[in-house]
This record gives sequence, C-alpha cells and structure tokens, in this order.
Amino acid sequence: MDEPVKTIEYKNHTINIYYEENPESPREWDNLCEIHYSHKRYIIGDVGYSTGQKCIEAVKDMEKNGDLVFPLYMYEHGGITISLTPYSCPWDSGQVGFVVAPRLKFLKEYGKKIFTKKLKEKALKMAQAEVNTFDTYLRGDVYGYKIVKDDEVVDSCYGYYGDDTEEVIKEAKSIIEYMIIERPIEV
Repeated sequence: MDEPVKTIEYKNHTINIYYEENPESPREWDNLCEIHYSHKRYIIGDVGYSTGQKCIEAVKDMEKNGDLVFPLYMYEHGGITISLTPYSCPWDSGQVGFVVAPRLKFLKEYGKKIFTKKLKEKALKMAQAEVNTFDTYLRGDVYGYKIVKDDEVVDSCYGYYGDDTEEVIKEAKSIIEYMIIERPIEV
C-alpha cells in the first residue's frame, strides 16, 4: 500500500489521506459539454481527431448549428494541465482542441426554447467547471481517505477531485463524529 499523503489524528481515530490510484475519468460522467481535441500522445477529451485541421473543421460545423465553442489549451512540462485560457509558455503549451457546449443539449437540460445570453453564460461556466474537474484528474489530484481505529480500517471513501485535501479531511471528520454518536463508548 502507498504511503499516505497526509495523516491526521482526530478523536482517537487516524485519518489517512491517499492519492486515488485508478480514479474514474470525469469524462465518463454525465457531462453537458464535449471536449474535441487533437493530440498524438494523450487522450484529453471525448472526441479525438487525427489532425488539428479535422478537429477545426468538425467544430466549425457545430458552431454553424448554434453550439458554443471555446478553445482548449494544454501545458505539458513533466505532466499536463488544461484550461480554457492560454498559458504563457510558447514552447510547452498551445491550443489542443475545443470545448463544445451543444445548444440543443443545453436547451433540453434547462427546459428552454431559446439559447439566451443568460443560458450561454451558464454554458461557459459549465464548460469551465468540466475542464477544471478533468484537469484535476489529468494532474492526478484525486484523493480518498481511510479512517483507522485500533489498527482496523473502520471507514474509507475515494473519489475526491481537487487539490484541496482539507475537504477530504472535513468529510472524514464528519464520519468520525457520526460513528461516535452511533457507537456508544465501551466501558
């Protein structure tokens, strides 16, 4: 077993925080946006193209149908990270694709008939959120915890996406609080 990233003692329990070894890709989830990309070494989205030109042609057609299209950028240097905004490094970064917010999918999801300015703003926020979560996955910032009491694992949970382990610790502490209330102290 790997070493914990962080260990916390809390109310006679040990909380061990671990990197999740095989997290599920957020692109397997029920997403509203689609990531179209062209890269020879990485799978960084939903639909891959053999060339950047084919990717551009495909999204141009989607744009003609009223879909919103946002550029997707990648920075690669010892790892990869993605964003809707460009990186400043001209050597290790560049545009690798697009994030598409399909008009019809958003209209259906929000029960609307017109792709209003407000709905387009929601689509941009959704695209950003999906890229941020996928970026977290690509960077390996997915965690889990194990709660140990008397050398026995009494609870565990994985699938926390984000580089803030404090949220994972907060959840583990709430589980310990619940276990203390539900399990009377032995005398």
